Amino acid sequence: MHPERPRSDFANAEVLLWQTGYRLGLAVAAGLIAVGLRVLGSLELSPVATAVVGARAADWLPGLVTVGYVLLVVGIRQWVARTRRAGHTLATLMVVADLAIVFWLVFLLAPPPNYDIGLFAALISLQLTHVYFGRSPALLMLGAMSATYLLLNDIAAGAGGEVVWGRVWVRLVVFGIGGLLVTRVQSNLHERLGRLVGIFQRAEEGDFSESYDVGADARPDAITSVGRAYNRMRTQLATIVLTDPLSGCFNRRGFEQQYRRELARAARTHTDLALIALDLDHFKRINDSYGHLVGDQVIAEAGELLRANARAEDVVARTGGEEFMVLAPNTNQEGARLLATRIVEAFRRRTFAEPRAKVSVTVSAGIVSDSVPDDGIAEDLRARADEALYAAKRGGRDRVVEWATMLGAGRRVKDAASPRT
Repeated sequence: MHPERPRSDFANAEVLLWQTGYRLGLAVAAGLIAVGLRVLGSLELSPVATAVVGARAADWLPGLVTVGYVLLVVGIRQWVARTRRAGHTLATLMVVADLAIVFWLVFLLAPPPNYDIGLFAALISLQLTHVYFGRSPALLMLGAMSATYLLLNDIAAGAGGEVVWGRVWVRLVVFGIGGLLVTRVQSNLHERLGRLVGIFQRAEEGDFSESYDVGADARPDAITSVGRAYNRMRTQLATIVLTDPLSGCFNRRGFEQQYRRELARAARTHTDLALIALDLDHFKRINDSYGHLVGDQVIAEAGELLRANARAEDVVARTGGEEFMVLAPNTNQEGARLLATRIVEAFRRRTFAEPRAKVSVTVSAGIVSDSVPDDGIAEDLRARADEALYAAKRGGRDRVVEWATMLGAGRRVKDAASPRT
């Protein structure tokens, strides 16, 4: 199933639920008025309808049509309220029901020269259909309305009614032009709203890479204003959603997004990708000895130090309490070792939380680099980096350990930097 279909079905359901309330009210009111006027003798049935279906049947048909429409709307409303889903089929059925009741009532109550009342009454439904359900149902309805109008006039002509075909075609052409213009305008609005919805959906998933193309709007309007507002907020939203506020690095969500993107790029270009897993050594002792405020300051300064020593294209993320990850695109094993060693030595030279505590902090690093055949290697690369990190911590901390594979000996890790002496 297409991932957007459930979201679309839910939106259609919401629209149908509130629209059916108005449909029921209008249908009941129209039916009661028609039946009341018939009882009082103030409303005459169309001679064509009387001739086609018979006087007795024509007398009851307005009420029967209204009752049938109300029962259909109630049934659709109950189904949608229970399932909270409404696909295009159900929405089309509702549109067809609207079209049917409009033209049935016109056929029963209006003389042939006034059948165009049905066209203009249905034009309102056409616009609402396009706004809420899109261009395809609207064009389908436009064609159905035109065909129904011609059918009614053909039936009336066959029954001896007054039908001037030249006038019929002129009115139909005018209606068709107006309907197509309405559809074109609404299509433009619908497409632009669809682009905005897509941008917001990607933002909901943490992807803020796309902005709204304001320049593509030839005639700026309210939708353009919403697009401009999003563009102004996009950087701030990305910072809030994807950045760890304490360290200033990417958070786990931001890292995952960048990781998948760089994996796809490395697979396309057949280049290496390196991961460096980092863990601040004995961080719990810092919290226990100096308090969490100092611990937070250490995390913030550690994030700053990592970003300062990483390259411009590298991705630095805080993935846990005192755990960090550096993603290095287009980097082989040797390049990853040099980068990790530079980071470890930078921590050795740095004193943190000055002047409050003057804490010395070391860091352990596990590195892995490999070519990327596809994004299926994502978890394996991460697992190898973690394995190398654990080996660094078991080996005494304050060191870099690289993951490697030795033919005939399975997996192993290699110490790439000795601890400080």
